[in-house]
Amino acid sequence: MKPNEDIYQIIESIKANAALTDECAEGTPPLAYISEDLLEIELDHIFAKEWVCVGREDEFSLPGDYKTMMIGRDPVIILRDKGGILRAMSNVCRHRMATLLEGMGRLKSGISCPYHAWTYNLEGQLVGASYMRDNFDKKSVCLPQFSLEVWNGWVYVNLDADATPLNPRLEALSSRYQNYQMDQYETLFRAEEIWDTNWKILAQNFMEGYHLFVAHSKTIEPAMPTEMANALHGGEAYSLYEQGRIPGKSYERTTNTPIKNMKLTDEEKNKAVLFSIFPSHVVSVVAERTFWLSLQPHGVGQVRVLWGVDVFPGSIPDGISKENYAK
Repeated sequence: MKPNEDIYQIIESIKANAALTDECAEGTPPLAYISEDLLEIELDHIFAKEWVCVGREDEFSLPGDYKTMMIGRDPVIILRDKGGILRAMSNVCRHRMATLLEGMGRLKSGISCPYHAWTYNLEGQLVGASYMRDNFDKKSVCLPQFSLEVWNGWVYVNLDADATPLNPRLEALSSRYQNYQMDQYETLFRAEEIWDTNWKILAQNFMEGYHLFVAHSKTIEPAMPTEMANALHGGEAYSLYEQGRIPGKSYERTTNTPIKNMKLTDEEKNKAVLFSIFPSHVVSVVAERTFWLSLQPHGVGQVRVLWGVDVFPGSIPDGISKENYAK
């Protein structure tokens, strides 16, 4: 069978499944996890056009703070400019296509290309280009800018200039969980790694509690059993479920430290909230802590995972280091 025929069947199967009710839904076709053709479509039509989570806003606390990452096929810089505006821009020099920055850090004044020292300010505008002719107009050169939004403290970037705004799509989700005050959470731990699985498998695994009684039988299941998982209706922009907790049992809070977030109800203090923001940001919130992953394909058999742990201010018990609490 030709590859294009394979991909046609995969897409038609996914579309047919999406049209079913929850009670009649079926699994994703196996070929969807190994098809190179589908991966190309995902990169072109999902990761180049949808909102991808790139971290938390408090990672960019001061002007010049930056990090670099790939979004789909595109290298991107996320930084806070001198005016305090958080920006996303291309990480490719406009001269000879060299990579401008690596990793993360804090810039003192601007971005200097390591190849020919073209220099850009923190807004992405070219301000220096040695040995160019007198009539060269630096003002006409600027690093391409991308759409950026902040939702509940998470930073999202969209490469599509015609992207639909993110926050209006998540209004219902924001309202439902407003008591958690996730926008106030502080970064405790952050890592970026390559894991050996297809990105969709990891996203799907995160958003179901059916496996808890088997895969987590001695850790999560005793406190949050599979039978207390409750899938809820989300929509095109997000999906969600809530995981009940047996009173008095916990797998993560090792002390009796009082809850600092006074807005949480008793019910909210004793359940886990899990949601997935399309296409690949998955989040678990338990009382005053959140564990989250932002997933991007790294080939069909691997996924690039940006993940972190964040906590409500003041919720770490005295005498416990941030590292130990994150673990």
